[in-house]
Amino acid sequence: MKKLICFVALAFMMTININAQRKMAALFKEMPDSILSVLTKNNRLDMIDFMDAKMKAQVTNLLDGKSEMTMLADDSLKIKMSDVMSIKMMVVDAKEEYDSCKQVVCMISTYTIPSTGDYESIVNYYSVKWHPLENPNLLVPLAPVPTSFKHDEKVMSTKPVY
Repeated sequence: MKKLICFVALAFMMTININAQRKMAALFKEMPDSILSVLTKNNRLDMIDFMDAKMKAQVTNLLDGKSEMTMLADDSLKIKMSDVMSIKMMVVDAKEEYDSCKQVVCMISTYTIPSTGDYESIVNYYSVKWHPLENPNLLVPLAPVPTSFKHDEKVMSTKPVY
C-alpha cells in the first residue's frame, strides 16, 4: 500500500513539473505585438499553424515584406523577419522565479548589413509573461553572442557581458 501511495505521489509531482514547463509556441502566441511590432498576432498564429501543417511558414508582415518561421521546437524558434534581420527565441531555465515561473525567454535579434556581411546581435530577456528582465539568474548561462561592426575600415568585435 505504501508503494502504491509513493508511486501515485511521484507521478503527480512529475505531472505538475511537466505542466509547469512553458512551450515556445504558447509563449509566441501570447507575446505582445509591441515586442515584434512587424508581426501581428494573426501573423504569429498563422506561422505556428503553417509549421504544424508542415508548410512554409511565411506571412506578409506589416511592412509588406515577407517574414518566415524557419524552426519551431518546444523550447525554441527561429524567424527570418527580413533579408537583414532574424530572430531566435529560446525558453531557458532560471535559478529564480520570474512571474511565478523558473523559466525565461531569451530573444536574440540579429541584424546583417548585406553589402559587407557584418552583423550585430542584441539579446533581450523576458519573463514568461513578457515582462522585460535585466540579467536574469539563469540555471545555465548562455554563451555570449559576439557582435561585430565596421568603423573606418577597422572591424571591431564585442561580446556582451552577462
